[in-house]
Amino acid sequence: MNIQIFGTTKCFDTKKAQRYFKERGVKFQFIDVKEKGLSKGDTFGSWLWKNK
Repeated sequence: MNIQIFGTTKCFDTKKAQRYFKERGVKFQFIDVKEKGLSKGDTFGSWLWKNK
């Protein structure tokens, strides 16, 4: 399973999600949206663009 967490390094909810998976030994990939940004093709990015 490939888990991706989209968020920022200062976001409390992002930190909670990272801690949750780390405590359970689940590998995940963190994507910093401030650094990488989101394209319109991203699932979450698409939702954000539609719900501005």
